Amino acid sequence: MSRDTGLHLKNPTALRYFYEVAQAGSFRRAAERTHIAASAINRQVKNLEAEIGTLLFERGRGRDGLRLTAAGEVFIYHLKRAMSEIAAGRAAVDALQNLQQGTVIFGANESFTRELLPEMLARFHKTYPGVKFEVTVASSPRLVELALQDEIDFALGYNLKSHAGLTILAERKMGCCVMMARDHELASRNSLLLSDCAAYELVMPDYNLALRATLEEMFARVDMTPRTVMTTSSYELMRSAASAGVGIAILTQQPFSPDVRHLDSVYVPLRDPSIKSHELVCYTRANRHLSAASMALIAEIQKVLKDEF
Repeated sequence: MSRDTGLHLKNPTALRYFYEVAQAGSFRRAAERTHIAASAINRQVKNLEAEIGTLLFERGRGRDGLRLTAAGEVFIYHLKRAMSEIAAGRAAVDALQNLQQGTVIFGANESFTRELLPEMLARFHKTYPGVKFEVTVASSPRLVELALQDEIDFALGYNLKSHAGLTILAERKMGCCVMMARDHELASRNSLLLSDCAAYELVMPDYNLALRATLEEMFARVDMTPRTVMTTSSYELMRSAASAGVGIAILTQQPFSPDVRHLDSVYVPLRDPSIKSHELVCYTRANRHLSAASMALIAEIQKVLKDEF
């Protein structure tokens, strides 16, 4: 007789009835427990034995006439283990769905690591302490690659170029601001034009940061040549240098109040009709199935982008 290794997937009813009979010790008691006719249970068990190619029960007379064969003992052992694993799997899925556990793997531009993410993740972790985070900090082009390769669940970055393989989950248009020391002569202004910055030395991002290309496009629009005093690959160093008075820095506008690390600095909005606004975008690979934990964090991001600006 053929032996089908996929039997447990093809005939779950027979497995259930075999288990019930083994637990009850007789077809009659199994029938009473399941409210299924003993003849129907016996037929399913015989079908199972035929599929396996050996007897699972010794069928004798009397009250104790039904016993598991050696093959039956082996089979019920593995069946119980399988049932235990299935129960554990269901419990794990329930835990994930209820956000009792899980890991959210996502990426973000460096600028978010000190502005948007810390406070948001702290609030989320307080609500869902069992959920963990794995965060990759990278440039916008690299985040797109990671999202398309399913290396991350989703990404949070600026100025996403249209891509058929990506789905936008949340977005927000943002302006720019100019960061400077509190005693700088422009610090008292309510707003600035980009041309107002032309006479002052600038702390600039280098070409490893997405902001550099954005700033160069802005300068070209107003025919401005920046007076660069410092170039760096670190947003944090840009802010620290601007706060210390090395120069002024043009940044994407902060979502939250000024950073307590730079209390000696101010942020003056850059309101220039010739300057395009930036787009903060949360996105994932098109048709990507996201976990309940990822969806919950994305919902928090959507709320922040809607309410915090």
